[in-house]
Amino acid sequence: MNVITATQNYIQRMIESVRGMKVLVLDHETMGIVSSVFSQNEVLAQEVYLFELLDTPNREVMTHLKCICFLRPTQENLFLLSDELKKPKYEQYHLFYTNILQADYLEELAHADEHEVVTQVQEYYADYFPINTDVFSLNIDTTVALSPSGIQNTLDRTCDGLASVLLSLKRRPLIRYEKSSEAAHRTAKELIRRMSTKEDRTLFNFGRKAGGVPVLLIIDRRSDPVTPLLTQWTYQAMVHELLGIRNNRVSVAGSEIVLSPLQDEFYKTNLYANYGDLGEAVKRKAMEAFEQGKRNQNIQSIEDMKNFLQNYPEFQKLSSNASKHVNILTELSSVVSKKHLYPVSEAEQELAANSDHSFAVKTLTPLLSNPQVGDAEKLKLLALYSLRYEDNPSLGSLLNLALQSSSLDKQETVALIKALMAYGGGASRTGDLFGNKSWLAKGKTFIKRGLKEATNVYTQHKPMLAEHLSELVKGKLSELDYPAIEGKIERNKPSDIIVFIVGGATYEEALTLREVKELPEFSNVRIVLGGSSILNSASFLKELERLRDASMRR
Repeated sequence: MNVITATQNYIQRMIESVRGMKVLVLDHETMGIVSSVFSQNEVLAQEVYLFELLDTPNREVMTHLKCICFLRPTQENLFLLSDELKKPKYEQYHLFYTNILQADYLEELAHADEHEVVTQVQEYYADYFPINTDVFSLNIDTTVALSPSGIQNTLDRTCDGLASVLLSLKRRPLIRYEKSSEAAHRTAKELIRRMSTKEDRTLFNFGRKAGGVPVLLIIDRRSDPVTPLLTQWTYQAMVHELLGIRNNRVSVAGSEIVLSPLQDEFYKTNLYANYGDLGEAVKRKAMEAFEQGKRNQNIQSIEDMKNFLQNYPEFQKLSSNASKHVNILTELSSVVSKKHLYPVSEAEQELAANSDHSFAVKTLTPLLSNPQVGDAEKLKLLALYSLRYEDNPSLGSLLNLALQSSSLDKQETVALIKALMAYGGGASRTGDLFGNKSWLAKGKTFIKRGLKEATNVYTQHKPMLAEHLSELVKGKLSELDYPAIEGKIERNKPSDIIVFIVGGATYEEALTLREVKELPEFSNVRIVLGGSSILNSASFLKELERLRDASMRR
């Protein structure tokens, strides 16, 4: 199960199906989907003359060119394309939609095609954003504090994305969901309804593959609100946490840099490298480019010149790649230093992975009273303390320390902590997040923290996802807490697992996938992780602020 390959295959087939020079017309989401799996140059090399956005006003008329439209089947796209078909800009229109088309949608398209320029209409199920081979996102910006129409729109987009993932990977799984989560239940219920309709059920009939039954596990972010609050120390996760990644693009010193494991072998190799190892790897890469540059300067014959010209493009690529990663590492190092992230992260890990209250207070006190520690970092520490030591009276004194040395507003901070408790406090969570609900739970912490011995104090925490996956492959995941929406739960090891986190996944959870796959019990089990979005601490705090603001308005 490879979400990048599945999406690439659809787009490649789409482009190859239209011979000759053509224009590729996209919407804002499909533009991101295409750029996630192909570079602009790779697409242009396949006789694609131009990229256009469907909603760009006054696009040039080019009736000598064919047009490929790769669009989501939304009402907005239907209106825009219907208007265009009445006054065509291109010789032919080849329509490719990212999801299942309803009969009335097709009827409206046919009605608009007065000039009979539409040559084909196809469903190519690429309605999600592939990030790694085993990680995808739906890029849903928010899933909280929504109006009724907002809730429905989010549910529709989530089910569109999940249906597309299942169709592109050719899996019809048993769907299990987190029972205590209304959002997970609604998603599971709507997805199974779509898969079972008379019109679409045959699309999902892929037959039984060798091994156990595939499983789609839908869980809720609120059952593990700790993971998105933590500072990260592996390359991909760290870049997203400190700089932010969106559709393989990151902003560094005012410039946008493409950071894709498909187009950058160094990045692909070091996705999960920790910060210390990363520094050494970037240093070796820079030295390799430096040594190659020195050899290129030593040109003494025509043969040397010939070799230089032949190797120059490769040298330029090597030099550019080394420079890119040196710049990113320099920026990361600057942020780590500026935000005092070493002591902050150590305190975060103490709160997330251990339960010594007096030591936690002793660790937090100097950080919360230090004016050089940023407001966001103090807010994260207070949030983690509140989750770990819920209702402990020491929170008041720790909050006062933070308020005295920062620009945090007392009313807003207290309200945010309350919103966090309502969202992901003990009463809202499924499972035993901190391993402290019973003496039996103490042993379970091995599953969460013992995948690999923590190499340092900054990587002690392991997400709840590790425990979910371990219990699922052993046939021990609670049927009461995680029932099936339809069908019988088997105790056999599943052949394929797709985990979807309503409310957003994290890159730390992507790392968890990589770690569990190395365990013996996960042999021959394929796993894919998806989320409403890929969170970092800033985007998660923004979600909590939305919840806070909604509660303060009431």
